[in-house]
Amino acid sequence: MTDAAIETPQTTAPTSRQEPPLPEALGARRIALLLAEHTGEQVTAADVEELVDQEHLVAIDSYKGWPMYSTAAALDLGADLVRSVVAERVAWEAASLPRDAAAERIGWHWSDLDRMGREGRITTGRGGRYLIADLDKLTEEADGEQYVTAQVAATDVLEIRASDWRYVEAAGWIRPADVYEKEVGRHRTVTVSLYRLGDVRALRDLPGVDWEAVRGLPKGAPSPLREYARLAPTRAAAVRGFAQGLADRHGVTVWAWNSPYSGRWELDWERTEDTPTEATVRRELAKDPVVGAYAGEIQLCPEWGKIAREARQLLEPGRAVVLDTETTDLYGRTVEIAVIDAATGKKLMDTLVNPGDTEISDGARWVHGITSEMVADARPFEKVLPRLRKVTRGRTILAYNAEFDRAVVLGDVARVGKKPMHLEPWGNWYCLMQAYADWIGSRRWLRLGGSHRAAGDCESARQVLIKMAQGRGTAFTPAPPVPGDPVSEPPSGTVLAATAVPTA
Repeated sequence: MTDAAIETPQTTAPTSRQEPPLPEALGARRIALLLAEHTGEQVTAADVEELVDQEHLVAIDSYKGWPMYSTAAALDLGADLVRSVVAERVAWEAASLPRDAAAERIGWHWSDLDRMGREGRITTGRGGRYLIADLDKLTEEADGEQYVTAQVAATDVLEIRASDWRYVEAAGWIRPADVYEKEVGRHRTVTVSLYRLGDVRALRDLPGVDWEAVRGLPKGAPSPLREYARLAPTRAAAVRGFAQGLADRHGVTVWAWNSPYSGRWELDWERTEDTPTEATVRRELAKDPVVGAYAGEIQLCPEWGKIAREARQLLEPGRAVVLDTETTDLYGRTVEIAVIDAATGKKLMDTLVNPGDTEISDGARWVHGITSEMVADARPFEKVLPRLRKVTRGRTILAYNAEFDRAVVLGDVARVGKKPMHLEPWGNWYCLMQAYADWIGSRRWLRLGGSHRAAGDCESARQVLIKMAQGRGTAFTPAPPVPGDPVSEPPSGTVLAATAVPTA
């Protein structure tokens, strides 16, 4: 019998699975999970932010604008420190409420809580929360100081029709204590006026006002409050009279607008060599026996006035052009470009552009309606560029979204290996969308509302420019001279002055 080697199966010792190394830095949420695992506490991103506020953690990097914190530094934090921060947060959350819940608890508007917090009359803490004990005291100690809308003031407090409230304001009995912008849809806001509740309640005790005769009136019935509105001295009449006098004295167009944002009147005027300065108008305002009493409620030279003057200059012949592009996608290649004269609206160029091998996305085609078949035989961008340079040279280039259209044009210029020349400097471009938002007083993106074809959008943008050039509110122009009155010389610096025939 021979010995046979018995082959035994080889076994491999199990290897432990190694965890991947931690990144050098993490965001607040990931750091919170790391600390929760390390300490056994329910750590949140808010706790991490508190540790940062206490300077126990420092941001060492950022990602898409979000701060990143060192993982090593987080793991070096003492467990007792982390537990104390978590415990403080839990205790605070038990004793406080978030803004909307706090407003609902006491029946106030959320803006009242913001205001009381800014004034230090109510404790605001971590997470923008409000101390419940302070909220309960507020309803007793500050009753009447909360703000209400016109709708609530009319229907709930005075028990009159909402339509009658305008007569209450017109009579000068009450003025808004504050205003705010309320979002309506995605691209629009409306201004909402707020009134102090105590002031609204005081209206019920006005002598001589028969509120019972106002209450219960059917829809469409004349309001007895109209008579009070007629008798009240109007600030509006005083301001309008001053504006007309200013236009007559200095031979310029004056704009006067009653701002719903501040409740103040705002005045501006054309600028030429001989037009008055702001200091001059302010002195005239103070000396005027009628409007002088309202001088503190009138703002001179508001931002919209500056934009209106810029718009008037941009509408001068040969000064500017309006440009618009349609693209394959957001910040894609040009498929259509148009340029029109800002002063006349004359079309300087309007052409489809072949984007090469780039397909038009479904989303872009749905917006502008341009298909790949429509641009198949169009000229490529490098053939369109010479005309674009020619019609824009020496002009300010207006675009409704200048940042977008400039980026698209420069992207295509770089792609075809050409020099951007005067198309590149930011100083040669003017954003009508930003100007329009500032002119209106909005902090939101405002839809153009054009046809979404390049030429149509150019004309829509030009109409925005024309609208801004008209100023805000009412325009007051110099009154024509009465027969027999001496005719004054035209203001210097104007077209009339340059062409005037000198008198002997």
